[in-house]
Amino acid sequence: MNQFFVLGIGGTGMRCIESLLHLCAMGMFDDTELHLLALDTDKNNGNFARLKEVKEAYCRAKGSDAAARTPLKDTFFSANVKYYEFSPNYDAKSTFQEVFDYGGTQYNHREEADLADLVLTKQVEEFNLRHGYRAQTHLGSMMMYHAILEAAESPMDNELKSFLAQLTKAAQNGTPKVFILGSVFGGTGASSIPIIPQAISRAAERMNGGAVNVLRNAYFGSTLLTAYFNFKTPTGDELNAQKVIATSDKFALNSQVAMMFYDDDATVRSTYQRFYMLGTDSIDWEPMAKRGEEVSKTITGGAEQKNDSHYIELLAACAALDFYNTKPEQLEENKKHAATDYLYRAVGESGRFEFEDFVGQQRAEEFARKFGTLLTFALFCNGEDDFVESVRCGGQKEITEFTGMEVTQVEYLKKYFGLLFFTRGEGRLAEGWVQQLHRSAGGGDRFLFNASLFGFSTFKELMKVDWNKELYRNEGLGKDNNYKKSGSFGFFSGSKFDPFKKAFIAERENTQGWKAITNRGEQLYKLVYDTLGKLYQFN
Repeated sequence: MNQFFVLGIGGTGMRCIESLLHLCAMGMFDDTELHLLALDTDKNNGNFARLKEVKEAYCRAKGSDAAARTPLKDTFFSANVKYYEFSPNYDAKSTFQEVFDYGGTQYNHREEADLADLVLTKQVEEFNLRHGYRAQTHLGSMMMYHAILEAAESPMDNELKSFLAQLTKAAQNGTPKVFILGSVFGGTGASSIPIIPQAISRAAERMNGGAVNVLRNAYFGSTLLTAYFNFKTPTGDELNAQKVIATSDKFALNSQVAMMFYDDDATVRSTYQRFYMLGTDSIDWEPMAKRGEEVSKTITGGAEQKNDSHYIELLAACAALDFYNTKPEQLEENKKHAATDYLYRAVGESGRFEFEDFVGQQRAEEFARKFGTLLTFALFCNGEDDFVESVRCGGQKEITEFTGMEVTQVEYLKKYFGLLFFTRGEGRLAEGWVQQLHRSAGGGDRFLFNASLFGFSTFKELMKVDWNKELYRNEGLGKDNNYKKSGSFGFFSGSKFDPFKKAFIAERENTQGWKAITNRGEQLYKLVYDTLGKLYQFN
């Protein structure tokens, strides 16, 4: 079993972790125990809440007993995810002046108060910190660093300390890889990326009496994610009420300044072994304006801030995957010489995304198979065939091995597929993560799969899609990966489910690997994984 430590910071970091969890569901992190720390100042943020929904669905789909969950290989939901979260406590003291005890400091330590006044405007000192650092990176770096140290030294248990305890143990027994997901153009992520390695290392030292130096014993990588979306410009009244609001018209400039900093700062370069530079050529994406709906106000945070997902967040998650698979010898060489690799990936001039754009040429076919078959699993599970629940309750007479599956395991699996792809309801289907990615890429056939897979608005329309032969696009990787329906003749369309069921029963009879898995539901996932891989004719 391998271990991997990932921190998602700020709103963008939350959405990148969300994409990372979907990679885990595809089976891209085999035989891995993944420690995920979600770190944000805004604990009530809508992106935070959605991430927790995806995390909970993923983990519970592996079984209700957390202690019994284990990493697996060559199956869906293969990674065992350990999730932690941390938010600085700004409930009682919600401004810099309150946290800093400005009045007392002004009286007792005049020099410190003068220094604060020199680098911080009155508006910055007085805005509410509960909705993040609002692109005030000079404030955010200091506040986040001290918040982490304060939490580590707290006599109370908290999830940050649990995460650091696992990281410390890994650093004592080897050289763990730590990856940070976040942006460089906003507030929380941009503030935290430069200081996180030092902060968590110092915090770990204080927790274990200096027994291990995480900064020295671990490898660090991070995304440098530049501006890729915009939002409504605040009105004068909103600005007066909020004191400080991050505005998207400054995102491009913030990104440029950040890149100059990361290129020039010796401390950062000596800390990180690898940076992944990511961005888009425009910031036309409006993540809170769903399908052309107009947003009436500027949303600074809280439950209302639930941005739609964007393909670049999947690219960021794939950067974490690349770092995880990087040879330790290469990272060690960079660490030894205080050098940093700056990596980027370019998309072709056509604007169409290929599987290799996300994971490279060597893993492109693997990614296509696992991503595509996971979507098909979602269609069979949450579609009219309702395969998993039908098997669990004895509705498939030829398949009786899985009638003992936990009811809750099926419920959370279905919930996960709803968050991944679509949720049934009254009238229009609610779009999931992959549909939002498709829309962010420009729609049509620009995003990896056949456009017909996204050209529906009702459940009935979706069930008519021939995903047996039109899962992938008609050219490029996946064009030859399909299977025939059964019983199609004349005006009768035939069944997509019957060939799958027949192949599933054959796989159950002819293989033994699924029997080595102890959890009944995960046995089923393994069989579906292998069945779909063969059905779609992947080698």
